[in-house]
Amino acid sequence: MRIFLSVLFLSAISFQAFIRSPFQTIYASNKSISSSLVTHLKSSTQDQIIWNKKLEKANKENSNLRQLHTWEKRLYSVTIVTTLIILAGLMHLVFTTHMKKKYYKGLYLQEIKKQEIQNSFHRPETILHSEENIFELTDINPLIVESILHSLETFEKEKKYLDKNASLSNLAKECATNTSYMSKVVNHYKKQNFASYLNDLRLNHATELWRKNPKLRYKSIQGMADMTGFNTAQSFSKKFNEKYKISPTHFLKNLNQNIKKS
Repeated sequence: MRIFLSVLFLSAISFQAFIRSPFQTIYASNKSISSSLVTHLKSSTQDQIIWNKKLEKANKENSNLRQLHTWEKRLYSVTIVTTLIILAGLMHLVFTTHMKKKYYKGLYLQEIKKQEIQNSFHRPETILHSEENIFELTDINPLIVESILHSLETFEKEKKYLDKNASLSNLAKECATNTSYMSKVVNHYKKQNFASYLNDLRLNHATELWRKNPKLRYKSIQGMADMTGFNTAQSFSKKFNEKYKISPTHFLKNLNQNIKKS
């Protein structure tokens, strides 16, 4: 009986062990599989997070590169446009300067052609008209006309026009006549009013000095104004420009260039 019970007990234990062992194996296997799955899932999630971070970083870098490329294109365009504008401005400046020089040189040559180079801008002295011409002004005594013409001749010969105080009234007093007669004689025989006549004499003298004396070309405009009877440099330049259509500076420049070439 004891042997039977022992065998039965052993059989029961063996059966129990037999039944329990496969379930434990399956459970262990399932546990292992679950653990591996969880690990894989965790690993996949981490990889996804890392991938997302890398993708986000790549997108950000790509966006930065696009912005940088756009900025470079804009900078390149602005540089090209600015360069073209500067070049256009320089070309316009060079062209304008060239045309001004050409224009002033043309004016200078025109004046030279009007008169001989030997006496450029030199106004010949007053020559007394014949006795018949003296009677042209019927409303003035011919003797007065003759006297005024003599005074004008002396006025030019002695270069009294260089005096800053030279005026129609002063010249009329010297001639013992009135300003009305003096003005009429000047207008008739000089074909201009007294102010223009006086300025022409002064400006002709200035150009003659420049032509004959190269040192005076380096004298200041104010200095030349003082030498020729003008009160200021501005007045001298203004009248010079009105007469010759060219400034004294450009006139001197062309004069020097013309002399160097010759």
